[in-house]
Amino acid sequence: MKSIGFLGVGQAGGNIAEIASTMGFQTALINTNQRDGLVNTRVEKQYFVPGFNGAGQDRSIGLKAIQDNYLEMIDFVKQSFKNIRLLLVAFSTDGGTGSGMSPLFIDLLLDQLPGINIGAIAIVPERNVLAGNRINAAECIEEISKIEGISSVFLVDNDQMRNMNPQSSKQQIYLASNLQVLEAINSVLQVTQKSSFYGNFDETDLMNILNTRGVTIISSTTITDARSTSDVSSKIQRSWANSIFCPVESTGVIRAGLIYEGPENISKLINAPSIFERVGEPLQLFEGTYISESDPTITTILAGLPFPTRRLLTLEESLEKNKDRLQNLVSQEHTQKYESRISWASHLKARKPEKKAGSVSSKLSKYQK
Repeated sequence: MKSIGFLGVGQAGGNIAEIASTMGFQTALINTNQRDGLVNTRVEKQYFVPGFNGAGQDRSIGLKAIQDNYLEMIDFVKQSFKNIRLLLVAFSTDGGTGSGMSPLFIDLLLDQLPGINIGAIAIVPERNVLAGNRINAAECIEEISKIEGISSVFLVDNDQMRNMNPQSSKQQIYLASNLQVLEAINSVLQVTQKSSFYGNFDETDLMNILNTRGVTIISSTTITDARSTSDVSSKIQRSWANSIFCPVESTGVIRAGLIYEGPENISKLINAPSIFERVGEPLQLFEGTYISESDPTITTILAGLPFPTRRLLTLEESLEKNKDRLQNLVSQEHTQKYESRISWASHLKARKPEKKAGSVSSKLSKYQK
């Protein structure tokens, strides 16, 4: 049984749990809208918050849903996952249910699931989303960053996928991002089951990395045409910038993994200090070397990274630029009205003739000649 479980919160989180189920992971989902969950047929364990019918991109509704039902939700999670070491809560930061629920729920689960570490897969929206989505994302990520006991936070950046596939639809972007983050996690988990004479990367190594507080990324690159240590380091560093996660912006790696698979002669070009020169030498480095005839591939895991300030500020810049206009819009919602200029004409409206009762004799005499 795999040692990592996935809890999807909201529609986006449920879709991630759906893919994780196909890969053999333990999964469950929580939502305020039962119709969203109908498409997640592979996720057997589902909890729909009673009394709600979606959150309508309103984080306060997601927050109220958990405040009113947290005991039932915690019990649901306890019953849904067995013998896991890490639970990753997956959600979109810019919606209502996942964004509103997840920070508080993660904080609560940290105290309620002894022996299980709690991390997050938080989806960061594209730069061109509208103001309400930007506000949700900024608030949600700020709250996640302040949870003291949280483990790895994977910031899945839909903007990265858009840059690689500019002609794709939103649905294609979402599906590709969800699939790639799960493939990355599943791939390193599978490596822990391999054996090598040259150094194993085992599950304890992986958990030491993923239990690190801060932002985590996983990336892989082939180094078939590398001719020097510098070539290898450059390819790895480019893989960090081109992954599906928010790009690495600053130094500060706490724990890292370095996994090599391929021919022995290429492995001699790997130099850890050169690889980590741009992000800083990690406190701990866990390595695995697996000699084979396959294309030489290096997978790196960086954990404990700072939150990517420059990327997140792109969500806030347009809000700052349009601050007055947006505040006026909110004010107008409650104050706007229309004053008619033709109130004087109201008495001109046609009126039905009044019927007055009269005697038959008076009407007969009226027509008498």
